[in-house]
Amino acid sequence: MGKLNTNIKLIILPIVIIISMIVLSFIFSQKIQLLKKEIDLIYFGNFVPNHKLNLIKKDYLKIIHSGKITSAEKKNILKNWEYYYNQYKTEEEKAVLKKINKQLRYALSKNTKSGFLQTLKEIDYLIKHEVDSAYLQRKQFLVKYQKMEDFLFYSQVTIIVLVLLLTIYVTYQAIKQNKHLAYLNEQYKIEANTDGLTNLYNRKYFDTVFGDLTAISYENNFKSAFVMIDIDFFKQYNDTYGHDAGDIALKKVAYVLDSCLDKDYEYSFRLGGEEFGIIIFNTNLKYVQYTLNNIRHELHKLQIPHTASKTGVLTLSMGVLIVDETTYKLSTKELYNIADKKLYHSKENGRDQYTI
Repeated sequence: MGKLNTNIKLIILPIVIIISMIVLSFIFSQKIQLLKKEIDLIYFGNFVPNHKLNLIKKDYLKIIHSGKITSAEKKNILKNWEYYYNQYKTEEEKAVLKKINKQLRYALSKNTKSGFLQTLKEIDYLIKHEVDSAYLQRKQFLVKYQKMEDFLFYSQVTIIVLVLLLTIYVTYQAIKQNKHLAYLNEQYKIEANTDGLTNLYNRKYFDTVFGDLTAISYENNFKSAFVMIDIDFFKQYNDTYGHDAGDIALKKVAYVLDSCLDKDYEYSFRLGGEEFGIIIFNTNLKYVQYTLNNIRHELHKLQIPHTASKTGVLTLSMGVLIVDETTYKLSTKELYNIADKKLYHSKENGRDQYTI
């Protein structure tokens, strides 16, 4: 079961976050550009050209050319004018429109060519005003749009910088916490505190690591495991085969433990006599079960004869303690006693098994 180095994960984290932020910023900018185009179309659709005014102008030119006005033409002019007149206007525009409104209605009621010509001038003025106003408002819109675009850009840059700083801080804190565990790992491997017979870590180093088990697990939010192991009927084994054979059996068990626990932050110990211990940091229940099943399987493969055991071969009983948020506050003595009780349960239930 391969485990990616924690520091590498922490280095990858800010890179992934920054790439994600850049992609999001790019998508956001593209959406803003599309929004601008849509607003542009709306602006020009509303202001340039002013369709209703042009229809009124067309009707007036027709009236002036023919020299007469029909009731249908008069009704159509008023209809188009009412539509235009009731559209949104500024206070200044409303004041001008009131005057033109009077002029237009007066001309229609009097039905004179001079009145129509005067109204036509007013309509031309309004058309020009609407065109100029549309361009002016679009120019103002573009200025506001540019300011908005700049604001969004700098906001995105600020967010990216803040996320980067936060990520660096979190990464630094995580690496700092992990240093304690890494230091222990190096110290345990470098210093020659091993058992002389089995070459596993000895009881002295077990006491050191076990004493730091809850602190390291808590600081790094780890789930960890402590496994207490006992060779089944080992006294009878020594009585049957002799102490020299017993020492060889201890070495073979140690070899199995060492070969099955070769990952970072996995430790195997000889606690004394036929007792062994395992500590695994940063793990989970499924992996612990996989490891213990693998140990049993590898030991069974050796087929070490043990006629005093009902299985006929050398076997192990194991008690497993999972260290997590429910056990962080327990003392080392309490943790040890829990594992010891689970080991006792394995023995009482037929041996050659583990109890979690």
